[in-house]
Amino acid sequence: MMFWVRMILIGAFSATSLSLMLFQGIEIYHSFLDFFNHRQS
Repeated sequence: MMFWVRMILIGAFSATSLSLMLFQGIEIYHSFLDFFNHRQS
């Protein structure tokens, strides 16, 4: 029983950290696009 609880906790934690990293990556990507677009014009 404890094994499953631990697996679920680790899975949820890794899922949330992955989504946070993905979200930050998208934010950084958009800021890079804005930066280059403003520099060209």
